[in-house]
Amino acid sequence: MTIEEIQARKECQTFDCKSIQIDPKALAIPIVAMANADGGVLAIGVSDKTRPIPKGIQVCQGVWRGY
Repeated sequence: MTIEEIQARKECQTFDCKSIQIDPKALAIPIVAMANADGGVLAIGVSDKTRPIPKGIQVCQGVWRGY
């Protein structure tokens, strides 16, 4: 997924954006929600409201396959 695709995509059950300033403990909620549903993509470092991507941020993809 490219930065442009992240900016263009709307949040839904399988895609969520979280600010870089989010408390790490608060990430548990969307992670658990996606794990209990159909999985999904969590874009950390992207504001929920304005969607700016700070300079120097790189897109990295990781896939968690469960246990």
